[in-house]
Amino acid sequence: MIKTNLTGVYYNETITNEKSDKTYYITYKDINNKKVWVKIGKYSEGVREAYCNQKRNEIITKQRNGEEPPLIAQKKKKNILYIDTIANDYFSQKTDRTIKSYYLNHVLPFFKDYDFETITNTDIVKFMTALKEKNGIRTNEPIAPKTINTILNILKSIIKYALKNDLIKNDFSKYIILNNIDNARERFLTKEEIELLYNEAKEDETIYLYFKLALNTGARLATLQNISKKDIDFVHNLITLKDFKNNSTYKTFLSPQLKELLKKRVEKLNTNEKVLSTYPARRIKKILDDLFNQNIDINDRKNRVVFHTLRHTFASHLAINGTPIFTIQKLMNHKDITMTMRYAKLADFSGREAIENLNL
Repeated sequence: MIKTNLTGVYYNETITNEKSDKTYYITYKDINNKKVWVKIGKYSEGVREAYCNQKRNEIITKQRNGEEPPLIAQKKKKNILYIDTIANDYFSQKTDRTIKSYYLNHVLPFFKDYDFETITNTDIVKFMTALKEKNGIRTNEPIAPKTINTILNILKSIIKYALKNDLIKNDFSKYIILNNIDNARERFLTKEEIELLYNEAKEDETIYLYFKLALNTGARLATLQNISKKDIDFVHNLITLKDFKNNSTYKTFLSPQLKELLKKRVEKLNTNEKVLSTYPARRIKKILDDLFNQNIDINDRKNRVVFHTLRHTFASHLAINGTPIFTIQKLMNHKDITMTMRYAKLADFSGREAIENLNL
């Protein structure tokens, strides 16, 4: 929460329709001297700090006169708190379409008629069992354990959001048990395989640029999809990237070849236009499958090549080339160094040469 100049008025920086926004809250103490947080609304909806201050003063005045604050009274009138009420507000701050589709296809259908405040351990167990027995929307095959974990983590995030905003009191996320799976991605492309990939995609400008950007920046797919012309600095050879997973922005460098490709691509674009306005998912998947996934099980996450493998390839080759681990962390925008340490085993400084020269 970011404090404003007005007492008891705060805001969070959010995203609405891919544009920067603010969600305002007010806080005050109730008759039991307990701190209360109330969401007022968004800047994009016309809410301003002065209006929030006015609402706060109204509540405090009514409280002094022995009347129940109107926003609290209104909240008490709600008999059932539906998950979609919380999720709509939660996803207004998120722009990852894949995550939202998981929610719409798996979480919402199960919990849509539940009172979110009264969900129990039994309900969570039923949901986890249902996921294991359910087939995927596209594949019509059992949902992979990793995907189940993603769906469960979405539910946990919504629960935590509801707790943070005082919509519920019971933290039933503690009943969610994730699958214990060893599926750390090990596969990365060799230089020869990268050349094969480029040759296969060179006739399609969009797909070729997706591959080039992924392999030269290590950015995630959602990040690449949101690069605008204004994010590219051709003078200093920098590109600004938005990391939606970590909710942060970072910069990386443009290689000479990527710089020329992007110059040509953005030539006729407006400042705010996206560099990659579409994602040809099926064609990209077909190229990766035809080149690298023959006879590999669809659930073999360690060895199957997917688009995210290109990010793993970027980091792996940095390590192989002797890049310091903290530099790799910065270029990958990892919050935790332990995420980066898995690449250390590929580096020349990992200790291989020291052992070979030990002569004991």
